[in-house]
Amino acid sequence: MDTSSVIAKAHIPQDQAAQLKVGNAATIKTPGNDDMTGKVTLVSPALDPNSTTVEIWVEAQNPDGRLRPGSSVVLELVANTVNDTVVVPSSAVLKTPEGTKTVMIVKEGHAQAVEVETGVREGDRVQITKGLSGGETVIVRGSYGLPDKTKVKIAESQSSGPQKPSAGKDKD
Repeated sequence: MDTSSVIAKAHIPQDQAAQLKVGNAATIKTPGNDDMTGKVTLVSPALDPNSTTVEIWVEAQNPDGRLRPGSSVVLELVANTVNDTVVVPSSAVLKTPEGTKTVMIVKEGHAQAVEVETGVREGDRVQITKGLSGGETVIVRGSYGLPDKTKVKIAESQSSGPQKPSAGKDKD
């Protein structure tokens, strides 16, 4: 069996699959081995009716035979890259009972709720596509249930000085 090139298969939610294209960059991660770079070679046009997921294939070169048939791996896929965008910790984004998303910012010493629209999520960070311009001081913890216009004070951390989390332009 020739394992100099391998294909990793995964089933992902249809909304995420819709963002992928053949040729997108991917990384195959396995415990105890270096990451392997690959690319998306198939985004199935069919939806699995039982799981409502889409099968994707990632192909990578495996010249030293690190990956063996049947191995379990973790895939990281790059569907979209966004430069110069406003990014906040996902803990800062709150959902209102009406279903809208808000972020609490500090303005003139008071908490102020700002309605936002979100975009790409990466780990614990989320892109803000509308509502913040960058540079605002964002409340990242303890804002759930905090009434609008409440007077707030930025606390100092015991180990690292003043905590001023802010929405900023992300250059990733």
